[in-house]
Amino acid sequence: MTTKVWAIRAPEVDKSSSVVSSKELSKYLNRDYVELRETVMEYLKHDLFRPRYDLSFYEFRDLTQERLKHLAKGNFISCFDHINDPGRFFAGMEALTYIDYSITIKCGVHYTLAGGAIALLGTRKHHNKYLPLMDSGELPGCFAMTELGHGSNVMGIETTAVYDHARNYFVLNSGSDLASKVWIGGASQYGRVCTVFAQLTVGGDYKGVHVFVMRIRDDEGKLCKGVRIEEMGHKMGMNGVDNGRIWFDNVILDKDALLDRYASIDEQGMYHSPIKSIPARFGAMVSALSTGRVCIAQSAVDACKLGLTIACRYSSDRPQFGTRKIGSYLTHKRRLAPGVAQTYALHLMMIQLKRLVNDRHDPKKIHNLSSGLKAAATWTRVDVLQRCRECCGGMGLLSENQIGGMIVDMNVDVTFEGDNTVLMQQVVKGILTKGIKKPDPIQVRNYSTEELLQALKYREDLLKYKLAQLGDLDANQDMCVDLGWAYADYLTADNFFKEVQRAPPTLRDTLEELAVLFALERIERNAVFYVCDGVINADGLENLRQRVNDQCNLVSGADGERLNILCEGFGIPEHLITAPIAKGWREFHTSPDIGARM
Repeated sequence: MTTKVWAIRAPEVDKSSSVVSSKELSKYLNRDYVELRETVMEYLKHDLFRPRYDLSFYEFRDLTQERLKHLAKGNFISCFDHINDPGRFFAGMEALTYIDYSITIKCGVHYTLAGGAIALLGTRKHHNKYLPLMDSGELPGCFAMTELGHGSNVMGIETTAVYDHARNYFVLNSGSDLASKVWIGGASQYGRVCTVFAQLTVGGDYKGVHVFVMRIRDDEGKLCKGVRIEEMGHKMGMNGVDNGRIWFDNVILDKDALLDRYASIDEQGMYHSPIKSIPARFGAMVSALSTGRVCIAQSAVDACKLGLTIACRYSSDRPQFGTRKIGSYLTHKRRLAPGVAQTYALHLMMIQLKRLVNDRHDPKKIHNLSSGLKAAATWTRVDVLQRCRECCGGMGLLSENQIGGMIVDMNVDVTFEGDNTVLMQQVVKGILTKGIKKPDPIQVRNYSTEELLQALKYREDLLKYKLAQLGDLDANQDMCVDLGWAYADYLTADNFFKEVQRAPPTLRDTLEELAVLFALERIERNAVFYVCDGVINADGLENLRQRVNDQCNLVSGADGERLNILCEGFGIPEHLITAPIAKGWREFHTSPDIGARM
């Protein structure tokens, strides 16, 4: 095999890069459902959505529930959009992360999970009965999949639903504490309707996991017969969501409780499904619910936008050791500039994923991509927000400055809607095919655009080959996670460079600078792989370090002021950037009503 070698070229850095229009950037990034997005942002000016840090545990829950009801009045989000226009659904949900993660997840459970399950797994009789009342906020919903004994292993859940043909109903049972549904958002206090995953038996034959819709409380809020619910307790964050634990004891469900898009029972009590295999049928049901992962991934990206906006503003204005701004230090640029590049890259990749969902593309492709991007976006959020917090020093700890609250509230996103480590392994199972060939070796020396993409693709292809040769994925789970990352990294970088070409000419230089920084950062983060496999030698490694430094300087500007323009390009309105340090740290320190904000 031949080794590909490119000539060494010294990196060129244009320190006087032209200033791009943040409005043009925002127009390009937020290109779809523009009127809806603007209307939602304007609606969020209501006093109900202003930050509150003085509330008790239950007061915060009440506020979150009131926020949900008020959002329902705006008619921005509809469960019917899962069927009619998924893109509109995504656009209506996106701004909520800027309020707080409790209302984001409250709406996510109600509209995305419960409403989405009824819309996508049910049929017209279910749509007509439940969805209008859920859209209006009159029928708060929850989604009961996870059990005490079964988290990621949904096919192993123990809740049972047995069909009694003589009486024409199902009998739902938990059976044991291990089968109790746990961490069910909306269940503890407000939820009235619930979609429940259970193992179905018909005529003595096991049919696998199916989904049912049922009332857990009546219209007065009283628990329905056979339903027991307990409070999960105080959490490290996201306490506006009333998580509960549910048991079912011989709960009677009528025949129409089965969400029957993929399976039904006829008048003779016979079970029918167009998908004969139990695992394949389960896969179809779960794939239909990819919307939840898409929303979680987008929320992670949006949190990065807000955190970076606050940290970059503070850094470019805060002097230390004399008059020098902290944003001018390379260590600051190294922490913030890559985060901005990652956020642009992931946002643009999310546009492509949402387009696939909207176009009803191949469910397997959507599942693989949504799983990989959900893991990549949420793990990136953990890293980016921590860097933002550190770059703001002690001010980053203050709840009013928004970053700390997002860190604790959103920590759950790396494990719900699929544990990231498990999701990356699912991605690998989806992309490994027969006959994978070993890629030709390459050697990267000057980090041109071509080299960057080839290096990222080489890592994915070589890891694929190695895993295919090893065969035993269970014994090489660490490599599976690495391959999941490599898959997400290459797709995201490749899409970013394609977006550069699709963008208006006035934006291309700026977007290319960010795309290059994104790719460089991903390669540097995995430098051990590239050195061990001979892709980068010792000189190349030093060249890489300097190249990242130069690109961070280029993207940031002298004092980090260019980062502010790039963050303005995210399009977050000022009334949703409530952090005092994003408005002027000096005024914050001298404000006479600093205590009154509580």
